[in-house]
Amino acid sequence: MLLTTLFIVSVLLFAFVVMSTEQFNHLNRAAVAMCCGVVVWVVYLLHAGDYIRLMHPEEYSFFLSGVQSSTSSVKEFVAKNIIINYISEACSVILFLIATNTIVEVLHNNGVFDSLVNWLRMRNSRLFLWIISFLTFILSANVDNLTTVVLMMGIMGNIVRSHYQRVVYACSIMVSAMLGGCFTVIGDMTSLMLWVRGLVTPTMFSAGLFLPALTSLCVFNFLIEKRLKGGVEVVSVFSRYNGDDSYLAAWQKILLLLIGIGGLWFIPTFHYITQLPPFLGALTVLALMWMIEGLFNLERNGNVLLVQRHYFRNTEFIGMRMILYFLGVTLCVGALTECGALSYVGGWLSTNINNVYIYGGLTGLLSSILDNVPLMMLGMNLFPLDAQAGSVSEFALNGTYWQLLSFCCAMGGSILFIGTLAGQAVLQVEKMHFGWMLRHYSWRVFLAWCAGLLVFWLIH
Repeated sequence: MLLTTLFIVSVLLFAFVVMSTEQFNHLNRAAVAMCCGVVVWVVYLLHAGDYIRLMHPEEYSFFLSGVQSSTSSVKEFVAKNIIINYISEACSVILFLIATNTIVEVLHNNGVFDSLVNWLRMRNSRLFLWIISFLTFILSANVDNLTTVVLMMGIMGNIVRSHYQRVVYACSIMVSAMLGGCFTVIGDMTSLMLWVRGLVTPTMFSAGLFLPALTSLCVFNFLIEKRLKGGVEVVSVFSRYNGDDSYLAAWQKILLLLIGIGGLWFIPTFHYITQLPPFLGALTVLALMWMIEGLFNLERNGNVLLVQRHYFRNTEFIGMRMILYFLGVTLCVGALTECGALSYVGGWLSTNINNVYIYGGLTGLLSSILDNVPLMMLGMNLFPLDAQAGSVSEFALNGTYWQLLSFCCAMGGSILFIGTLAGQAVLQVEKMHFGWMLRHYSWRVFLAWCAGLLVFWLIH
């Protein structure tokens, strides 16, 4: 059993390193996650009976109902009572992401964001930095950071001609997206996992992280704006599809935007009132948007919009990879949890360290070199939720640890860009050099992170 556990841990450590270095080894991280996720569960079955008696003795006894345990009953229990829970949790997040990504696609395909390109064309390079970073921050609070980064990088690329300026703005977009996503439960898959798991509530989560996230954003912009001198080198020939693929009137675009973004903000209220899974609220908002879009594009049936826009095809591919990657990582972390390795590490940390700020700091530093999604899942499974009524524990509902984990994973993943899918997308689009990032960018993110942590400590 011990050797099996060590093998599972070794396979998953290897998988996390390979997934985090996709930029260099060119191996599809989604494929690595899915393959290793299946392999470790097959290995887990070798000693599944021992693991079940260690982690689920009462549930397994109830499952047997007096029947003698056998190999078949063990496998059935694993399939129906263990692994299905992880798949169900992953699917709740995945369906939510599918809905929110499609909402952004509907808005973009109908030209809702076209006016931003006109509005953002300005000569003041520092003002442009602040405006585009705050727009990214706000949008990422409603939509996952990868979708936000893809959208805002496209808008910025249609305005800025200079490669150097685009790199600086891309860094700000990346940090703004990560910070915007970390302070709301619907802004990123990592924070969404906390909500789906029942570890945080939307209002308390945002209240505890808004000021630290905003502080880090402002500090980073103050540090990086010094690298911008002169005006924005705008694209001389301005291409805006010549109005050929944006048929809606201004009021129709505004209505779609209000329904999309306003509907996303209503999802926590929907969940609170109905106690139904959050993804049902997101799917309802998407369905409403699709019906209204269909009425607005009744004569054209909406099909021509999807043909002329490139964003739809790009996010369709990226979104599918992200979904399969998330599912694979869930399987990996689930196996690591069920073999008892995480509970052992969590117990050791509680006995020997017992400081959530050290936990958060270590998780953030690891997120700079390893992917922040598996690290977030590992952090969630290290310690159990303190469900005692009225508890003020750091691991209780809305406890300090859960908020700190989200903030540190966001900032840690931004330090080297390789710690997030969004960061790797920015690296590929702008062809940024790793050495340049270390000299001019990473230390600024670290200082912004420290400033945010200070604010977090003061308000908690």
